[in-house]
Amino acid sequence: MPTFSLTIEAAAAGADDRAAALFEQGASGVEIRDGEATPMPGVAAPAPGRALLVAFFAEREHALAARDVHGGAIAELADEDWGEGWKRGLAPLAVGHVWVRPSWIDAPAPAGAVEVVLDPGMAFGTGTPPTTALCLAAVSDAVAGRAGLSVLDVGTGSGLLAIAARKLGAGRTAAVDVDPVAVRVAGENAARNGVALELSGAPPAEVPGTFDLVVANILANTLVELAPDLAARLAPGGTLVLSGILGPQADEVRAAYVALGLRAAAERERSDGEWTALVLERPAP
Repeated sequence: MPTFSLTIEAAAAGADDRAAALFEQGASGVEIRDGEATPMPGVAAPAPGRALLVAFFAEREHALAARDVHGGAIAELADEDWGEGWKRGLAPLAVGHVWVRPSWIDAPAPAGAVEVVLDPGMAFGTGTPPTTALCLAAVSDAVAGRAGLSVLDVGTGSGLLAIAARKLGAGRTAAVDVDPVAVRVAGENAARNGVALELSGAPPAEVPGTFDLVVANILANTLVELAPDLAARLAPGGTLVLSGILGPQADEVRAAYVALGLRAAAERERSDGEWTALVLERPAP
């Protein structure tokens, strides 16, 4: 099956907002090129102060609809073009107590770090996008030193967060995603890392039980919609980590969960200047 790419140009300062909009319009992944990362093959470099966004779609109709909104140019990519080209921009990365290593790169983990060997394929979540890195750092802090805690990863993508939690010492770890490709890829990555995950395409409301740690790296509007379901999965005394949130959206997302009885842990929130990872807690009885 071919993949369709849409390449658009935008002001560098607004590139993250445009990327979020492309995800909402059906993109399975968006690469932002602002001159700091290795480019995808065959795509020109951006001008100073500008950024090129390359959005990938499984359906041509979705790419065309996004082009109607954003402009730009559509290209059809053969499987081998996608399957190899995106690897060029990825490298091993240390986040918190976790060393994320792409499966095709051989590099030793730093002392004291757990290693997650990852091949994201068509399922995103590599540790390098800022939202994933922020979320991974928060998960690393939440799990480290708490052997056996239970974890629910909503929108697992490549399985990175769930696998990292297991390797840091978590017990029961459930990982769900509405995308069947993500469920398959997460399963392959779990096997590659020798960990067991409860993987499914079920919505969080259908996952049985409650969890000590619930993590969701999605988009702000989806996090608001899922607030009742995610809050219901959080055990008393548990921690909720939310990422995929642009700074101006943080107050709205936080308020949705505080209204359900959770307490914001502002001192544990993380930000890279544009994106924010929220941490909330359910008070113990």
